[in-house]
Amino acid sequence: MVFVACIGQSLAGCGPLQENTPDRLNFALPSLLFEVSSQSPQWRPAPSTGVPNMVCAGPQAIGTDCCAPPSPLPAIDCQQYPVACDPADNFCAMTFDVEEKLPVDLMHVTEVADVEGRVFADVSILGLDITVTGLANLPIRHAELYVGPEDLGGSSSPAASLLAPVSLVSGTNLVVPGVDAQQAFSSFARDYRTPFSILLAAHLVVPASTSPAGTVTVRVNARAQALY
Repeated sequence: MVFVACIGQSLAGCGPLQENTPDRLNFALPSLLFEVSSQSPQWRPAPSTGVPNMVCAGPQAIGTDCCAPPSPLPAIDCQQYPVACDPADNFCAMTFDVEEKLPVDLMHVTEVADVEGRVFADVSILGLDITVTGLANLPIRHAELYVGPEDLGGSSSPAASLLAPVSLVSGTNLVVPGVDAQQAFSSFARDYRTPFSILLAAHLVVPASTSPAGTVTVRVNARAQALY
């Protein structure tokens, strides 16, 4: 595992006021690297007949159902191919999600492993440093990070809690989770002997007549503070 000692000047946890005390522990979480790839088993190929290249909403629409477009366009089995009308431009497109889940084991963090059985009353994230690269490769419409148990099934699971949105801007962005996200994170991190998961969910919208390929990477570094 790779650990970060300090995440930029804008992130709390680097100055003397954040030094560890008898009732507070500051530590870096393991660095996480997510990949959204056209080679992923979750990637959905277009039908062999292609996505209907038609306006599907608004005054210029020639049909409203991308699965059953007007003749001579072929019908699409939308149970197999996730074709839908894209509200962003009113054209039919492939719409689907690609998700990747990574484990977080705080016992791999030296500072946490050395607390000798003390109990955390609360654990908060001081900031998430999120670095996105390769955005030009794939048409990701939006992406989010979720926190959940180690066996988290996906972002739609009742056990998943939204941790933070991912800014789809190349480079590094600092995000401080809100109150609900902090509470969800703390519910897992307090029990530092039990691994939990952080999941990236990326929503893709692939326009008709396009075949994007490649990988988008999302690296997440974070620093947390535990109170005894």
